[in-house]
Amino acid sequence: MKISKFIYLILVLSVFLSSCEKMEDFSLSESVFISDPYYPGLPIYSEWGYNTFGAYIDRKPFTSTDDDLPVKIIVNTDTMHITLRGRMNGQSIDLKFSIKGHSPAHYYDLTELDSLTFNLKESGRAVTLKIGNETTNLTIIEGELMIKRAQQLYVDEDSMRAILSGYFNLKTFLDGEPVAISYGRFDLGIGYENFYNY
Repeated sequence: MKISKFIYLILVLSVFLSSCEKMEDFSLSESVFISDPYYPGLPIYSEWGYNTFGAYIDRKPFTSTDDDLPVKIIVNTDTMHITLRGRMNGQSIDLKFSIKGHSPAHYYDLTELDSLTFNLKESGRAVTLKIGNETTNLTIIEGELMIKRAQQLYVDEDSMRAILSGYFNLKTFLDGEPVAISYGRFDLGIGYENFYNY
C-alpha cells in the first residue's frame, strides 16, 4: 500500500512539473504593457522581451494587444518580413516591414541584426499597412527601422527565443494625404511559434 502511494505521488509530481514547464514556456510569449509617461497610449521602450510595440499613426496609438500575437517573422528566399499586429481604436492593423538581403535560417540567427538600421526608402525595402481587410503598399517619403538590440533569451542554458528591441518611424501617404507613423518602439520575443523560413 505504501509503495503504491509513493508511485502515485511521483506521478502527480511529474505531471505538475511538466505542466509548470509548459506554463513557463507560455509565459515567455505573454505581453507586458507598461505605459510610457511621456507618450500616452504607447508602451515604454525596453529590451526585456515584454512582447509589446507601439507607435502613433497621426497621433492615434497603434499598439500590440493581449489578444493578438504581436509579431511574426517570415523569411522567403532572400527577404525577411517582420509583421507587427495590433489595434488602433479597436480596429485590427498589420504593419509589415520587408527587408531584402536578410534571410536568417532560424530565430536564434536574428542576433545578426544587432545594431542595424534599415533606411526604408532604399531599394529592397517595402512597407505595407493592412487596416481591417484593406492592404496598402506604402510609398515611403522617409523612414527607418532600427534594431537597437538583438539578443538571445536562455532558460536553463537552452535558447528559448530571440529578443528584438528598437525603434521605427516613417512618413508616407494614406488616401492621398501625408501621414506620419512616429515614436515607434518594439520589444519582441521571437521563437518557434512566430518565426517561419520557407
